[in-house]
Amino acid sequence: MPESWTRRPGAETTNLGRRELLGMAGLASAAPLLTWPDRLHASAAGGALNPGLDGAAPASIYERMLGVRTVINAAGAVTAFGGTVLSQEVTDAMAAASRSFVDLNALYQAAGARLAEVTGAEAAMVTSGAFAAMVLAAAACLARDDEQRIAALPQPTWPRRETVLQRAHSTAYDRAYRDAGAMIVYVDTEEEMLAAIGDRTAMIAGLMNIEKMAQPGIIPLERLVALGRRTGVPVYLDASFSITYLSDASSLSRYTGMGFDLVGISGGKGLHGPQSTGILAGRADLVASARRQASPIPSALGRGMKVDKEEVIGLLVAVERFLARDSRPLYRRDRARVDAMRERMRDVPGLRVGYEEAFFGPGLVLMWDEADIPLSYPAFVERMRAGERPIAIHIAAGPSAYFVADVNGPALFAGYLNDGEDMIVAERAREILLTARQNAG
Repeated sequence: MPESWTRRPGAETTNLGRRELLGMAGLASAAPLLTWPDRLHASAAGGALNPGLDGAAPASIYERMLGVRTVINAAGAVTAFGGTVLSQEVTDAMAAASRSFVDLNALYQAAGARLAEVTGAEAAMVTSGAFAAMVLAAAACLARDDEQRIAALPQPTWPRRETVLQRAHSTAYDRAYRDAGAMIVYVDTEEEMLAAIGDRTAMIAGLMNIEKMAQPGIIPLERLVALGRRTGVPVYLDASFSITYLSDASSLSRYTGMGFDLVGISGGKGLHGPQSTGILAGRADLVASARRQASPIPSALGRGMKVDKEEVIGLLVAVERFLARDSRPLYRRDRARVDAMRERMRDVPGLRVGYEEAFFGPGLVLMWDEADIPLSYPAFVERMRAGERPIAIHIAAGPSAYFVADVNGPALFAGYLNDGEDMIVAERAREILLTARQNAG
């Protein structure tokens, strides 16, 4: 990443003491540590953090302390850009939790009981993200309640150590199952899956995203549950993307209600909890095994997958806020933003615009032929990130696990923009595309 993207000109952050760093951040006294400035939460209240169309913004805490610039997030709730925005209620609760000590095992048990209620599961636990939920789910299915097997992971020596997964349900995050010690057996059809399930199978895995995919031959979620029941093999569902910021309360219990033995959900994304949290919910015996393999147990497979007391409280407050939320005004707001961005780029010759909103909320996908606009999609993304304020975007490639529409091009999502940033994004995109055309002429 070019230095110009991450460091303010002239900023020097090496060899700084504690007071110098706190002074740069505006946190030299203790009091500001306890209450974040209201402007950091203006977006949740409908305010604008970055007024004006020139992209100018007050220096953030990241830039003041370390010279790292913030980005305008047109990519959505993705880990690479910080996941989500926390509400004032969540950060206040986390700050309050930070000022006391607590028995973590007792906290985890109480938090798990509440999460089991809201997910409709026999049991639940907080994990350090949805990836950790995948690791611990696989570990639970591999070892069950056998202490010797729990101690042996991630190097199982017993035959029942395979996870069966249809390739259409596969993502880059499959390695979580391998991290637990499982061997993944990939299949293409339901018939192949049934044939692959046997004495060596510890778990069947699935991906919630396929509900919005129209790929021929894909195994529906109901059929995965039925295959698990038929063969007696527990079925895990990666439902990390099951809750977007536009979801309703029923999405928390939808997949446990379908009969999955274990379900993993992201605590960030649409829940707006700490990005480093997640939920593992399902059968009581399997969740109990996962807990025995998690932090703070010193010898546990998941010892490094810590969840702080503050994060547990932040997640629970975020869940309660989610249960009481009406997402319809958010959807109307973001469709209006998307329509305004599309209108601003209407005069770009050769530009085709599609819609995509499966998992990231309303967004535009920009498409063009390089004969009309001589600029590659990756080069466009780089130029969007090279301005005074970097703009983070995806290249949507659909239909796929994360982009449902038949589109392929840079995508501009509206849900995590502050007020006024939709026009900054549209203006930057328009300028880049028009400049590319002019330079070619």
